[in-house]
Amino acid sequence: MWKYNCEKRNKYYDEVIRLYTQEGLGRSKISRIIPVGETTISRWIRNFADEKQIQVVMKRKSSINPETPEAGIESGDVKALQAEIARLKKELAHESLRADAFNELINVAEKQFNISIRKKAGAKQ
Repeated sequence: MWKYNCEKRNKYYDEVIRLYTQEGLGRSKISRIIPVGETTISRWIRNFADEKQIQVVMKRKSSINPETPEAGIESGDVKALQAEIARLKKELAHESLRADAFNELINVAEKQFNISIRKKAGAKQ
């Protein structure tokens, strides 16, 4: 049944389950304490939940702090984000105008000097 890491499983499985269920530690903290990878720890926890027929919620890494509810975001944060969006939209409009100016510069140079600057479609034969 357990053909991978049998020695490690026999040695550390019970301790991993204890740290996860009783101490409430996450996979990464457990893997720092016990010399077993996070993926193996996750698999052991899933197997334990299947054996005991309980639902274990695996923690996922997230950039948002899970303790802060979304409804509790301060209005200052929202205003700062809206200001950032407005700044980025202005920057996008400026860069779009700049790209158009470069394209027109190339068009004028191609007409005036009668040379092709842009790459042609297709491979050379």
